[in-house]
Amino acid sequence: MKTSNVGVAIDAVSKRYKSAKQPALDGVTLDIRPGELLALLGPSGSGKTTLLNVLSGLESADDGRMLFGDQDVTDIPAERRSVAVVFQSSMLYPHMSLRKSIAFAPRLNKVPDAEIEQRIADITGWLHIAHLLDRRPHEVSGGERQRAAIAKALVSRPALLLMDEPFSAVDAQLRRQLRSELVKLHREFGTTTVFVTHDQEEAMAISDRVAVMRNGRLVQVDEPLELYRSPVNAWLADFVGVQPINVLPVRRSPSGDTLQTADGELTLKPEGRAFPDVLDLGVRPEHIKIIASGSASPLRVYTREVVSGQMKYTLRTDQGTEIVAIRGSDDVLDIDTPVDVAVDWRHAIAFDSTTGERLDVNLAKGTAGVS
Repeated sequence: MKTSNVGVAIDAVSKRYKSAKQPALDGVTLDIRPGELLALLGPSGSGKTTLLNVLSGLESADDGRMLFGDQDVTDIPAERRSVAVVFQSSMLYPHMSLRKSIAFAPRLNKVPDAEIEQRIADITGWLHIAHLLDRRPHEVSGGERQRAAIAKALVSRPALLLMDEPFSAVDAQLRRQLRSELVKLHREFGTTTVFVTHDQEEAMAISDRVAVMRNGRLVQVDEPLELYRSPVNAWLADFVGVQPINVLPVRRSPSGDTLQTADGELTLKPEGRAFPDVLDLGVRPEHIKIIASGSASPLRVYTREVVSGQMKYTLRTDQGTEIVAIRGSDDVLDIDTPVDVAVDWRHAIAFDSTTGERLDVNLAKGTAGVS
């Protein structure tokens, strides 16, 4: 059962609060495709919840405009926007059964009872809560209440579904389960959905595209893998990785074909030869290979952690340069073991050492310039 959905055009939208030093939204322009699940990702204070509130009509924009399909909704009140919102708390009516809470809005809009019951049966069947419909919110678990809240939002068949960190109040295992259910539900119903989260793992797992916000502005909008592989700057590269990316200040060595770390203890040899004299080298831990070495190596195992069945090593030089690498758990390295490293240059990223912006430098082949 597919629901109606719309594309959304956000055009130069700004929002300011009198008590804030900077705008909550600063000229945000974003196109949301019909039927897509878009994650709005960013740290606290980035503007993502403000954007959701402006989309829903709960707050007004100071500048710019918004279109749902061909309709300009900038000045249209929330109740006329065909938008449903799922918040962190379930927002169910405590004195009503789940069934009555879910049915409340369509009944208010005079949808026939038989159609309401069919919609409820379809949605709650997918959400695995059909057997709980005669219970009240306090009689079910937190995860079941959030499933009921999603059903309550979808039963009205909104053109746009907005979700504001809906799984943040449940434990990690249930959160992963609810994410998977949401992806399946979106595949079934196809409602255009905006999912706000500060959890990059969650955003990357569920979305068709991710829109990353910082300081009221959009940093990058892209498919999850593209965002991971080709971040526009070093901040974003670090923000979207499950494990922090290694960002090493390096300079061209006197020979001209290698890179040296700032402390001069490590020398790395890119496959490409066209790179600036000074740059910040970005390499994710999974793209660094640890090689057993003799005692002469300046790099040694400093710490180790078990991460999802693999070993995460922090390697350190005597001068304090650190590199994080991920390696299998079959051959565990002891603390203080001397090692060398090899970089998978196909996945290395060059950043401008001053601005942090990604450079158009292919360290596996060598083409220099600024992207």
